[in-house]
Amino acid sequence: MSLTDAQTAAFQNASGFSTQSSSALWISMVLVLALLWCAWVMWTAYRGWATGSVRFGALGGSTARVLLTLLVLMFFTLS
Repeated sequence: MSLTDAQTAAFQNASGFSTQSSSALWISMVLVLALLWCAWVMWTAYRGWATGSVRFGALGGSTARVLLTLLVLMFFTLS
């Protein structure tokens, strides 16, 4: 559902920027947070593998799940 011209004008007058800019801002914030989460998961898994408390197979499985989650999120947010 798209906004009418009156709604778009009201949004732009109240916020000071366009709806496209707002959308780009929110999508960017979601993707940045997702990338930070992925980096945290991978760093934690690597530290566990380096200390010997996580097996290499678990590290690979964690990597695959994180990458799949990131790809699905990017597919839905960028399409």
